[in-house]
Amino acid sequence: MKVSASLSMKSSRGIARSLPSVACAFVLAVAATWATSAFAQGAAQSAPARIKVAVFDMELQDYTAGGPIAGESPLETARLKLVTSRVRAQLADSDRYEVVDVSEDNPNISAVDRDAMHKHWLWHCNGCEADIAKALGADRSLLGVFNKVSVMEQSLVFQMRDAKSGADLGRVGTDLRNETDASWTRAADFVVKDRLLANASRN
Repeated sequence: MKVSASLSMKSSRGIARSLPSVACAFVLAVAATWATSAFAQGAAQSAPARIKVAVFDMELQDYTAGGPIAGESPLETARLKLVTSRVRAQLADSDRYEVVDVSEDNPNISAVDRDAMHKHWLWHCNGCEADIAKALGADRSLLGVFNKVSVMEQSLVFQMRDAKSGADLGRVGTDLRNETDASWTRAADFVVKDRLLANASRN
């Protein structure tokens, strides 16, 4: 009985000594969990909201002899679609922009604007792309145009506007040579990555 009592007392003292350590470990675990949660919430709150942008189909301004009369060739139309899809994908993949739907069958687009979009005539509508972007719930509009003087003399320009006010937020662009898929996509990639997204990260 004495031995049993002695063991019982030693066991009780051991448990008593371990209680502060267990309590301390529990507190540290709770604190670590709270800190991780707070950090995650803080990071989410500090991340800026993505800007909703309506990226319209690329357009072509052909200043070559007979170009304005002939209009876009099937090859040029396909190339414009290719560049448009790349631009939308690059902006959507960034942490800066959210690309909104600008399909012509969108019910929020008027018949007049739908016709201008279909004919690739937005560059001449005096900023109407901003009104369309606003109707689609976007914060900004983005319209790009290839200007063709000759096969060896071309340029690419992007125009961004504030959808609510229609204000001109700036133009960025580059010169290019040759009329191929590679030259057009390379020019667009450069402007999007090194001008549009680079300028946005500095603002």
